[in-house]
Amino acid sequence: MDVFQTFLIVAGSIAAFVVFWVFVVFLTSWVSGWSKLATVYPGRRPFNETCWRMQSGRFRWGMGYNGILNVCADAQALHLSVLFLFRPGNPPLSIPWEDITGRRRGLGVELRCRRAESVPIRISTRLAGALEQASEGMWQFERN
Repeated sequence: MDVFQTFLIVAGSIAAFVVFWVFVVFLTSWVSGWSKLATVYPGRRPFNETCWRMQSGRFRWGMGYNGILNVCADAQALHLSVLFLFRPGNPPLSIPWEDITGRRRGLGVELRCRRAESVPIRISTRLAGALEQASEGMWQFERN
């Protein structure tokens, strides 16, 4: 086997992996409901935000975004994004506080968004408490 054939095999393998990765990330976005949220809550740049990097959350059908969520909050909205490698199909989100309800469920808090009720977002109680503070009184979750 000559060098050119070896190069083609390596380049083809890398290209196949990238295509497969993008497919899986887009599929995850669709199954989890992230893509649905993105259509109604497109991202915008947060103002004077407080951020928590590498957070975890669960979305529709138990799809876990474990350790890849960037969660930011300001007085206007909750801002969600994912780490760069998971960005295809998962664009940043900005969800206004008035559209979000939160209710304690088990060990965490389940968020529901008014314009995408079918997509739950489950986060830790500790993160939900931090979001309450960062929202500057614009949002609270039910603790029953």
